[in-house]
Amino acid sequence: MTSDRDATQRPLARIIATEHARRAPSPAITCIIGDDLVVLPNVLGTYCVHELNSRVDDLVILAGVVAFADRAVARTPASAWPRALHLTLPVHDPPFWERTDIVAALTQTLDALTGDTWDFAFKPRTKQTQVNPQTTLALSGQPCTVIPFSDGLDSLAVARLTQHHNPDTTLLLVTTGTHRCVTSDIRDRRVAIPFKIPSKRVRFPETSYRSRAFVFGIMAGIAAHLVGAHNIVVPESGQSSLGPWLLPVGNEAPDIRTHPLFTAQLANFLSAVLDTTIGFDHPQLWKTKGETLRELQELGFHDEWWMTRSCPRRRHVSLDGNSVQCGVCAACLLRRQSLHAAGLDESKDRYFWADLGAPTLAQAAPHNARPTGPNDTRHAWCGTLELANLAAYDCNDNYRFSRATAELADALGTSNATACHNLTRLLGAHAAEWEAFVSSLPGASFLVQWLHSRQC
Repeated sequence: MTSDRDATQRPLARIIATEHARRAPSPAITCIIGDDLVVLPNVLGTYCVHELNSRVDDLVILAGVVAFADRAVARTPASAWPRALHLTLPVHDPPFWERTDIVAALTQTLDALTGDTWDFAFKPRTKQTQVNPQTTLALSGQPCTVIPFSDGLDSLAVARLTQHHNPDTTLLLVTTGTHRCVTSDIRDRRVAIPFKIPSKRVRFPETSYRSRAFVFGIMAGIAAHLVGAHNIVVPESGQSSLGPWLLPVGNEAPDIRTHPLFTAQLANFLSAVLDTTIGFDHPQLWKTKGETLRELQELGFHDEWWMTRSCPRRRHVSLDGNSVQCGVCAACLLRRQSLHAAGLDESKDRYFWADLGAPTLAQAAPHNARPTGPNDTRHAWCGTLELANLAAYDCNDNYRFSRATAELADALGTSNATACHNLTRLLGAHAAEWEAFVSSLPGASFLVQWLHSRQC
């Protein structure tokens, strides 16, 4: 399917997924299934108790090709955030995937999530993914709750809270499969994303990777469908789900990766494809991460929280040869603010820039650390600014706030008054936690000085 709606968007790219090892003519990008996109039958088998349904098989390929395309085509954010992406992929039932309602649900979901324009064409698929169906814990006959699980604090907290409030449910946690299991109560409840994208020929120049949420959502939807669960629990607390949407950075599209705007659209797409009702719940949406952790602590379920990871930069910072969290990006600062609000002992964590009371960012790192560079300072400053700006968000800006609450109310199926009340309370709670966190630092702290001068 093609469209003229992206005629002015740049860059423009065509990605062709193929089952055969041949290259598409330039300038198209080829994604060879089995080479550039490798489906893992043993992992996919953990989702199945019977032979793999062809529709589910196609969904897995769709998610993988979307992830490939999102990373293979670089943005030009200095001029424009959007890209126009045209994907051709093989499916078992092209007439089904070409249906107007299916294509519209798919493109609207991805357009909103990534800020791009997506178009799809489908061709017949000749190969079926062969799997060995396996009986997993989640398929034991009990009610099941599916959670996209990032190995972060919110994920661990909500998994434990869900189990506490619903003791008869079995948890099924959809993960990347690349991280070590964080705690014994999580170990046997995980199923991994059943494909990988090697970077043998494509260098993957684009790092934003907004479609990661689509991949997790698709696999969570498949898992829910196969075990007869109709709701997927999104674990993120309010700041993580709503903050990036309320305050987009530069000319980036609003980030709605865990926002109800995205999950509502994804639910429509999954329900249409799987011919069943799939929904997403956001149980902690109106709570701060600190409030979620406080609830966990009060129930006595906070042990081993320090085994979780929140930092997106942890692959790029290490101490003594071990990967650690940076401690100063937006995710790390929110983690540290939330630990402070919940009264948890931060010393159990390990950060590269650990000492927030130091007079400079460089001095916040241990003496044996690598030098602190300008890019490190930029990440730390942007993280500080992101949380400070969210704390200073003006709920009295009638136009902006009213528009935000209207969008949120529509996505949640609630009233504007309810959305307005809950969002106002959430932002006030974040502001109080941020102020208390900053006030706990000495006046000489680089972070405090940055906030006072608004410059790094």
